[in-house]
Amino acid sequence: MTSRVAGGPAPNDLQTTERHLPLPGTRNLRDIGGYPAADGRRTRWRTLLRTDSLDSLPLSSQETLLELGLRQVIDLRWPSELEEAPSVFQASDQVTYTSIPLLADDPTPEVGLDGMYRHIFDARAPQLVEVVRALLGSGGVPAVIGCAAGKDRTGVAIALVLAVCGVPRDVIVDDYALSAGYFARPMKDPHLVDWRAGSIEVDSPPDFMETSLEHLDARHGGAAGLLRAQGMTDAELAAIVELITEPLAD
Repeated sequence: MTSRVAGGPAPNDLQTTERHLPLPGTRNLRDIGGYPAADGRRTRWRTLLRTDSLDSLPLSSQETLLELGLRQVIDLRWPSELEEAPSVFQASDQVTYTSIPLLADDPTPEVGLDGMYRHIFDARAPQLVEVVRALLGSGGVPAVIGCAAGKDRTGVAIALVLAVCGVPRDVIVDDYALSAGYFARPMKDPHLVDWRAGSIEVDSPPDFMETSLEHLDARHGGAAGLLRAQGMTDAELAAIVELITEPLAD
């Protein structure tokens, strides 16, 4: 991994209750706010969240998210996953529900987990653009981006957004790596009756995201290069930076 940049949060600083939102019905719901970004900016709090599946949220958790200002849910899961475990917000009249399947199939058995991340950058760039443009739409944020675990597909999408905002690579990697810790914590949640119940070992090795971001830079010219190649304009890129980040307070 690259060394931490001066002024960036240390890994231990990322494990805060302010970042993790321990709502019943979730394991890995957290805020990507407070990270250093380019040009003396930082990511805005309570603007973009990342999560595991939102199919088991009780009404109290739904209300908490709405009280936080949630306006859009971006669901990256496959259509079959949506049928088996539909998001509680799928038919909501209070938030926009946006389905963007980030994979057409699962290449992991052939290429490994880190290979799957690179595959998303290489083969699913149009869908990544859909994610970014959904955030830019009317009522696009505050938003939550999620998949089954909130780790892999969500990790790639969040990494792209953070990278285009100029968040240092080591900070993006550290944010990705947090998932393993949240799943490993002992937890009893009567609302979770699927694979997420109990203490679970999941893989989010820092090196996997590190090598994937190196690939993004080498093959696509970084996050901005990938998005430009798919037709995003400089005005749109500037808009996403403005939307997700804010100037540091004096």
